[in-house]
Amino acid sequence: MNRIKPNELDEKKKHSLVSRIVVAALLIAVAVPCIFLGGWFWFAFLTIFLLACFEMIHATGKKYPIYVYAFAYVFVLAEAYWFIAKGNVEAYLANPDGYSFSLSNTGEGIGVSVVFLVASIIVYWAIALFDHRFDLFDAVYFLAVGLLISLGFQGLLFVRYFPLSLSDDSSSSFAYYGSVTLLLFVCIATVMNDTWAYFVGIFFGRHKMIPAVSPNKTWEGFFGGWILGGATCLAFALLTDYFGFPLLDSLAIFGAGSKWWWAVVLSFLLPLIGDVGDLTFSLIKRHFGIKDFGFIFLAHGGVLDRADSFTFTAMFTAVFVSLLNSGLGFLL
Repeated sequence: MNRIKPNELDEKKKHSLVSRIVVAALLIAVAVPCIFLGGWFWFAFLTIFLLACFEMIHATGKKYPIYVYAFAYVFVLAEAYWFIAKGNVEAYLANPDGYSFSLSNTGEGIGVSVVFLVASIIVYWAIALFDHRFDLFDAVYFLAVGLLISLGFQGLLFVRYFPLSLSDDSSSSFAYYGSVTLLLFVCIATVMNDTWAYFVGIFFGRHKMIPAVSPNKTWEGFFGGWILGGATCLAFALLTDYFGFPLLDSLAIFGAGSKWWWAVVLSFLLPLIGDVGDLTFSLIKRHFGIKDFGFIFLAHGGVLDRADSFTFTAMFTAVFVSLLNSGLGFLL
């Protein structure tokens, strides 16, 4: 019987591994307090996510007129903050006298301004039509990736603030800190899928998955990340629910009337959705012939290199729980 021997790591891989661990530890040390404190702390932490707009533009390797940069930033920022602005306007119109601004006024979920989206399509089309430095591909790329960045930002805000908006007593510390479980669930699903895939891949990876898009990904790493990441995620959901902090009432595992299967489905879907996000942005990098979108996180690359999977998992979770809580779970 042949034993499966782990791959040996060369000096380059060892250095990359150490660098990844150090940068990951620093990111966790900053992110975790902001996650638990929520409110403006989490909002401020996520402002670094919007550096992704610069990386989106820089990835093309082209020089554009200044007004292209300006409009790209305006478009991403306007759509990123849209769902909070919309939720607060709706809250004000519903009760002007008792209104106070809140990040938890999430409205019906994440979304885009249709008016601004149509206006953006027209503007990008007009620039491509009249300025040879900005072609049709640029217009489609800026619009599509700009929307992904905006909706990913919204999703990361939504999964932290939405559970608090459902609480009858959001001012209590129990409700405030208990509302963090959904965001931690998404983070664990995304990070552990990536972590398990990385370690299984470098030690046991033999068969390349899609070398033309992501040269280092292997099928062993993919399945290791999916199965072990999903199991880790489900274990977290079970533990938090057992100790009285369910992800959401609609995702409760224990208790009368629970629909535990939604938690199981989401636990094993999120790692796959994270892989879709990772491969999507890898495809963009391969198209432009770049290794990383940036270098702010050293061996981890830029913001988009770290947030690619989070962009998709946060968006997906926001849509998933919005449908469940609106009684439209049958659409899932």
